[in-house]
Amino acid sequence: MKQTNLLFLILILLSTACSQANESNTTEPTSSFHTATAKAPEAGSIFLYPERIPLDNGGILNAERGMMFAPLNRSKPGSDVIAIEVYRFKASEKADPQTPPIFFLHGGPSFQGLERSLQRRGYFESRWQDFTDVADLVIISQRGIGPSKPTTLIETTIPNQALDQPFDMEKQASDYQQVLEKEKKAWEDLGLDLSGFNVLEAAADIDEVRQALGYDKIIIWGGSFGSHWGMAHIRNYPETVERVIFRGMEGPDHTYDHPGHLWNVFKRVAEEAESSPDFAGLIPEGGLINAFGKIIEKAEKTPFKVSVQNPTTGQQQEVLFDRLSVRQLVRGYSGGLASWPSDVITLYNNNYEPAARRFLARNEDQRSFRTASYWMLDCGSGITPNRLAEHDADPAMDLLGRMNWGYKTGCSVWDSDLGDDFRQNFETEIPTVIVHGTWDTSTPYENALELVPFFKNSKFIPVLRGPHGAIQAAFRTSESFKKALFKFAATGDTTDLPEQVEIPQPEWKPFEDY
Repeated sequence: MKQTNLLFLILILLSTACSQANESNTTEPTSSFHTATAKAPEAGSIFLYPERIPLDNGGILNAERGMMFAPLNRSKPGSDVIAIEVYRFKASEKADPQTPPIFFLHGGPSFQGLERSLQRRGYFESRWQDFTDVADLVIISQRGIGPSKPTTLIETTIPNQALDQPFDMEKQASDYQQVLEKEKKAWEDLGLDLSGFNVLEAAADIDEVRQALGYDKIIIWGGSFGSHWGMAHIRNYPETVERVIFRGMEGPDHTYDHPGHLWNVFKRVAEEAESSPDFAGLIPEGGLINAFGKIIEKAEKTPFKVSVQNPTTGQQQEVLFDRLSVRQLVRGYSGGLASWPSDVITLYNNNYEPAARRFLARNEDQRSFRTASYWMLDCGSGITPNRLAEHDADPAMDLLGRMNWGYKTGCSVWDSDLGDDFRQNFETEIPTVIVHGTWDTSTPYENALELVPFFKNSKFIPVLRGPHGAIQAAFRTSESFKKALFKFAATGDTTDLPEQVEIPQPEWKPFEDY
């Protein structure tokens, strides 16, 4: 009965979380049983309740879960109140009680919460227990995304284009923008000020959670967008941060990935594959990078079609390979860097059937569209004119094709921009460890090389062959690195940290057998 009452209270609070904060906007009571009359929770308040998490040994861990009620736009009096989900896992007996809590910032922005994962026995121990052996662990959701409220995702698709005809880029862009306009209107119809969904407000969310939970200082641990989010926080609230662990660096002006820096990853992969016995006698003359240029050159000069069986209809279907469609294969078609060399060799040897089947499969997939908050957050961070010019002039654009096409096409819909002052790098003396993989295709390694000089009290650890999730990959490779990084989290001591971590060369995936 107590649990039922608790859930009922939570539902009442969430149902009012998006109402106006001031009393003048409360609804007058009516005779309808279904009319909500409660006003919104006060901005800055937090509501936590016990969360029981099953452990692998059959036991139960007691954690806290709840909602932080934050202003949507702190610069506007009477702003709407939104709800941001928060988890707190209390420190274990191994932790020094004087160590500040770790605030873990997920990437994306696309964090969908922990509820499903925490229902799996063993998940907490494998993913989070090491953190709680250092300090309290606090995980904050991203405003307007996943379990935070409000959140919404328009369920619609862009009409598929015929694969046997040249791709109509203008039509695709128009269809894409129409979907985004529909989603934008759905959010605006809620009466929400979308301009509040930006990374500066998200950084303020961190600080309000810190205050609401009673912490003087915190440790920031974030990766990818989480590092971008974390940098916004340490820039604006430096006095509250004890130390920082970052991976997959996404600096103030790194929302759009640099094409040349991304292509450098494939150059590194090509160099190792070309020296591997697995590809002895198979590498095209001039190497894999040159081979892909030849593939594009051939399709541009003489477009051609390949006929394959549609897996849904069972009918034969033609797929056109021209300059534009071939450029979509630059990152491979069978998935992952370990199979990329085989993909390039297969295409170079004029076997396009595997790629054609992948195009068919992708064309059949239903497309999902991200929440409006994703667009407002990323488009707000944007890109400086100088970097955009450098981006568009980079020779790799001729290979990568629609690089950052989603931002270029979609951001105009949202009218969200924090300005170039926000996108300037800044210096900090906060003790920081930066870990970045040299094979990171989501936030290129060169991001870290640019940013490290601005972290004046930092330790930079490249992870050779490391992916986007470089810290977890390094943990799997080196137990000593794992111990040293958590030692830094606990004490600030960097003496045991290595100069670099090397991930073993991948087990190259063979040619696909169709």
